[in-house]
Amino acid sequence: MNEISQVIAPGEKMAYEGKPKYAPYLISVIVGIVIAAAVIGAIIGAVSDSMTIGILIGIIILGLGIFLVNLAYSRTHYAITDKRVIIQTGIVGRDFKSIDYERMQNVSASVGLIGVIFKVGTVKIFTGEMQTTGGRNARMQPKYDKLRYISNPYEVLKTIQTNLAAGKK
Repeated sequence: MNEISQVIAPGEKMAYEGKPKYAPYLISVIVGIVIAAAVIGAIIGAVSDSMTIGILIGIIILGLGIFLVNLAYSRTHYAITDKRVIIQTGIVGRDFKSIDYERMQNVSASVGLIGVIFKVGTVKIFTGEMQTTGGRNARMQPKYDKLRYISNPYEVLKTIQTNLAAGKK
């Protein structure tokens, strides 16, 4: 359910509103779910000495994963206004991320293999935030806000750049 209209300020003009395309969104996540379900099912099957239980647990994990991905998809929406970019996500509640134009340092668009196949891409917004990678070789890396699997990513990028330029005049 799209609830972005509830966070739009009076007089704020909408320049773009959209959501990820379903097939690439689902495919990108389903691979991880299938691997996790297979590994966990195999471990439980080996520990319990019953492959039937392992397969059943794997199927339950797969079903639950697909359900949660669909729930997350139905609640993911993007908007670009004359003042900011808004990202709505959330499975149980609603989370809104608002990125004002004056915070944006870099905006880019990328199209990977899935993007070429499904004619979608990702728009990445860098605001200067950094994040730490985990593990023994922890390091700092840029943190991007992303509009994933959207149709016409270069048009969406152009819309953001036009609004950025208008704000700097």
